[in-house]
Amino acid sequence: MGRFRVLSLIAVLLLGSPLLWRAAEAGAKAPDEEGFSVGQRPPGFSVLDLQGQRHSLKQYRGRVVVLHFWASWCPYCRGEIPKLLQVHEQGSPQGVTVLAVSVDQNLAQLQAFVQQAGLPYIVIPDAHSPSSIANAYGVRGIPVTYLLDRDGRIASRFFGSADLISAVQRLLTHSSKSET
Repeated sequence: MGRFRVLSLIAVLLLGSPLLWRAAEAGAKAPDEEGFSVGQRPPGFSVLDLQGQRHSLKQYRGRVVVLHFWASWCPYCRGEIPKLLQVHEQGSPQGVTVLAVSVDQNLAQLQAFVQQAGLPYIVIPDAHSPSSIANAYGVRGIPVTYLLDRDGRIASRFFGSADLISAVQRLLTHSSKSET
């Protein structure tokens, strides 16, 4: 009879919880697990932007965040700027924030580029932060873009050029449907 109880307990644990079963099948992570996969929360940070204002991921919960790693000297990164400008201009009223983390080493050169290009979104000089966000995120090549949902979880991750405008629009559409 002891053996039957053990087998019954195993059956209840494995088959009795469809939610656990579906999560295991989908390879889902624990709700608050930190990581870099879709559905996970990326590592938090608190840093100063080029204007000396402090920014953290936590303060943007409730907004869609475009976390973009780039450099002013990178031609591929410069190619993404028009998309980021459009996302910033059209998305800000809808709850989108662009955080552009620059891996430029020369702060004066970065500031001159941002001023000349008239970048209206938040630019964070990573090399002048207490600890590198790019290193924490394992960024080895640029551009890299993380799209975070309103709950602060990774919705998409792009290496190189991306259809960022459509991805943000899909996320906004999805999040507005789930709010109703």
